[in-house]
Amino acid sequence: MRIRTQLILAAFVLAVLPLAAIVTYSYHSSRRALEAAYRREAQRATQQMDQRLAAIRAELDQGVRYAGALPIPNETEGGDAGSIVSLMGNAAPLVRALDYQSVRTTSRRAEKVDPELSDQAAEAAPSDSKEPATAPAPPAPPAALERMVIEIPDSAWPVFRMSEEQQEILSELSSIGAKLSDSTLGEEERNDLRAQMREAERELNRVLRTERARHAAQLREIDAKRRALQAQHEVHPTSGVAEVAATPAVPEVASVAPAPQPEPSAGAADPAPRPQVKVREATAADVDRAFEQAKKASLILGRHFQVPVRKEGEVVGQLSARISVDSVIHRVLGSATDERDEIPFAIDREGTLYTRNEADRGRLDRLGISALVRRGGNPTAIEGWIVSLSTDRESGLRFGAARPVGQNLDELRSAAARNFGLGLGLIAFALIGIVPLSNHLTRDVAAVTEGAERIAHGDLQTRLPVKTKNELGQLARAFNRMAEDLSVNQQKLLDQERARREQELQQRLLSVEYERKSVELEDARRFQLSMLPKEVPQHDAYGIAVYTRTATEVGGDYYDFHIDGDRLSVTIGDATGHGAKAGTMVTVVKTLFAGYSADVAPSRFLVDAAGKIRRMELGRMAMALSLGRFEGRRLAIASAGMPPVLVHRREADVVEELALSATPLGTMGDEYPEATIDLASGDTVLFLTDGFPELMNDAGQQLGYTATSEAFARAAQGTSAADVIETLVEWARRWHGDLPPNDDVTFVVVRVA
Repeated sequence: MRIRTQLILAAFVLAVLPLAAIVTYSYHSSRRALEAAYRREAQRATQQMDQRLAAIRAELDQGVRYAGALPIPNETEGGDAGSIVSLMGNAAPLVRALDYQSVRTTSRRAEKVDPELSDQAAEAAPSDSKEPATAPAPPAPPAALERMVIEIPDSAWPVFRMSEEQQEILSELSSIGAKLSDSTLGEEERNDLRAQMREAERELNRVLRTERARHAAQLREIDAKRRALQAQHEVHPTSGVAEVAATPAVPEVASVAPAPQPEPSAGAADPAPRPQVKVREATAADVDRAFEQAKKASLILGRHFQVPVRKEGEVVGQLSARISVDSVIHRVLGSATDERDEIPFAIDREGTLYTRNEADRGRLDRLGISALVRRGGNPTAIEGWIVSLSTDRESGLRFGAARPVGQNLDELRSAAARNFGLGLGLIAFALIGIVPLSNHLTRDVAAVTEGAERIAHGDLQTRLPVKTKNELGQLARAFNRMAEDLSVNQQKLLDQERARREQELQQRLLSVEYERKSVELEDARRFQLSMLPKEVPQHDAYGIAVYTRTATEVGGDYYDFHIDGDRLSVTIGDATGHGAKAGTMVTVVKTLFAGYSADVAPSRFLVDAAGKIRRMELGRMAMALSLGRFEGRRLAIASAGMPPVLVHRREADVVEELALSATPLGTMGDEYPEATIDLASGDTVLFLTDGFPELMNDAGQQLGYTATSEAFARAAQGTSAADVIETLVEWARRWHGDLPPNDDVTFVVVRVA
């Protein structure tokens, strides 16, 4: 392929690939950001539904508890049924009816008796009573019903605002009722509590009468203003509309019972009637319907809304609320006229799907979202939709919000495709300008190529024309200089060949010299090894094992033993440097130790050896040396610049360090302290040189003395001194590898039998 074609293709590829990468990255990043934003909105919607359900549950719980605090109305004498509903406040629109069941119900129609009510009645019975555990029947009106239904119409009710005084009285009544439920109370205590409850009930009635009177006065004032406006409208009909519109609204009901309505005067319009609450005897159909609705409400709200009705602390019945599931779902999911595209839904534990309308239900079924959620699948796998889920912990109701994003993603893909097409057009326009430039470059390259071929065939007089100052012109000048230098270089090649032959001869001579020195080093190595004991001594009281590895042919580490009766002396040393000088120092110390007697203290031997080495004037050569003398279960040790001696205590499984500070033999120091320790059976003593703690790994890190102690603690678990050596050698191999160590490594292990 010609260079011109290559240049054009390279320019095209180098432009298209970055463009494709940028467009693709931009599309995917924008898509992820868009989906993340939609997902957050869907999660926010499910959280709002969860919060609405919690608020509804709290309103229902409070409303039913407040309703249970009032006397239960009856069918013959009426009662404050309207007050009960007003007391329920915002929970009233969610309740279709209130079912009252007396603990004395014996009718055949009440076959489904609530077990919780029976348990509450049993708890309320006195412990010393010999009658069956049922609550005593409270005084009831002649026509009182054992099971009643309070039907709540679908109308707006005044909002109840409980005063602080009423809350305190109700709390006191609740506290007294709880105390009366205690079966361990004596008769005298029970009578006192009943007296307190009667007093609290009288106080509550007094407060209610005050609230009724205030409310009646408010209604009379509002009715009088309304009549005055109507009369004025009859006199001035043109101004009546504005004045009537300015009539103040009826204030919120603050009491739990409505005040009596004043009778309207002649000619005045009757005030709007309040919704009527119907109280009637429950039928068998009512019982079945109550149980069915309670089951549905439990699936949505996770609980039954029922409270015991007490009189003087005794449970006389139970008040249960029939919850309108449709109203609860409507309030939780929100209005169907919401302009947002998302579809809120809920699924209960039985798999029933709730939506705002049938259209939403149909879309969820067609997309398979509802079926997927019922199966517990992953809703994020639905293409073109963002689905968020949350679960109500109390009821197990799963909320969801599905939002369509497919259209937005299609628009995003279309925008990316348009941008890519526009980029290709710009690249094509740029290629038009590259063609003339490539022709010019290839013409100069052809001239350089032709001249280079003539020079390659031996025509050293060829010169290339230099027409430009760019890289091709510089190349042509370089070829011309090369042709001029070739003749000179030919002579230089001859001189270099002669020098090469001389160098080969010199290398042969060096090889012979190297072989001679290798033989000498091998002899020195064998001599140095001859300084070490040929075999490890055997001792009845101690197990002994040794290991040494040199970094070069002639190492500087040294160890030796001396047995005098039951006494065992162990020495280990490290000469400065390596090679022949280190071997010389080892020879000197070996000679000195050969005359050692166990009667001489280790520190005294080091002092004498240091003086003799200094008198030899060996220059800068020195020898670090440790000498330990084992006698029974006692170890006396002295050191001259050696690493600490490690002692593993088998009973405590700890490692102790014997560090004695002193200078090596041959230096200026002449004081060598001595330490004595007691040993026990199974204790292990490790003498070592600094080559082990200074081993380096591939990263150039030294093993260190802390890791050395850890390695010895692990190795001391072995059954013999040889096992200890084997573990330490394996530890060194894992740290340093199989290459020769950077310094001589020597171990001497002594284990007390």
